[in-house]
Amino acid sequence: MEKEVATMVKGINHVGIVVKNLNEAFSTLGEAFGCEEVYRMEVPQMQQISCIVRVGDNCFELIEPTSEEGPAGQFLKTRGGGIHHISLLCTDLNAVCTRLESMGLRIVSKILDGPFPIAFLHPKSANGVLYELTDRSSLERP
Repeated sequence: MEKEVATMVKGINHVGIVVKNLNEAFSTLGEAFGCEEVYRMEVPQMQQISCIVRVGDNCFELIEPTSEEGPAGQFLKTRGGGIHHISLLCTDLNAVCTRLESMGLRIVSKILDGPFPIAFLHPKSANGVLYELTDRSSLERP
């Protein structure tokens, strides 16, 4: 019998926030909340630079677009930045995607190569929220 998705989800991995300038956004979070930068990495497939910022035992992903054509660039252009997605940490990314698709939910993108395998659940399948699914914690360094 297939596992239910709820038993395969460990919790919130991070909240992704699209920003115009990573350095300014990190400076604000650092000064206001004492956040620390864990790491930065360029994600060419998504046309962005991601900065993982620790907030206590949790984290944010600050996302600066490197192009207006990528998902973050389009988001910044149309919405001016802000909360982009909620990342859920799963025990088995492929199993969760298979289960969600069998329920009729739409996975819009899978990036399985690279240090952090991810998939995105279409917002129309999730009451207007873009969920990122992964089976690797963002607090682990690539």
